[in-house]
Amino acid sequence: MRGPIIIVAILALASPAGAQPAKLSGRDRDKDGRVSRAEFRAELVSGSMKFDKNGDGRVIKAELPGVTRLPGAKGVVDRIYKITAADGDGALSATEFAVRAEVRFKEIDADRDGFLSQAEIKSAPRQR
Repeated sequence: MRGPIIIVAILALASPAGAQPAKLSGRDRDKDGRVSRAEFRAELVSGSMKFDKNGDGRVIKAELPGVTRLPGAKGVVDRIYKITAADGDGALSATEFAVRAEVRFKEIDADRDGFLSQAEIKSAPRQR
């Protein structure tokens, strides 16, 4: 169920199973104990684009029926589309996900070193 978490909490770094601390596992691709900007962006974009059911390179709300039925998720999804769909077309492209990933990375990277530590991810501010 990792995919729905990615789209609902865009860039909030959901917790998949793994050997590393839960929030880093799967995102720390080079296994150096931190998440780089590129790792963060790649995880968000690839995870989010899995919802592109028709293969047109965009994710529309109609492709998220399982996600929007989760308690409280519809409002979150609506807010994500409002802040992320830059061109106002009601769809999210890989480019728009990547732009939002950059914004979110900067919000989480408290020490501004270009990497996310376990502590930074754990204390990440809520989505705006």
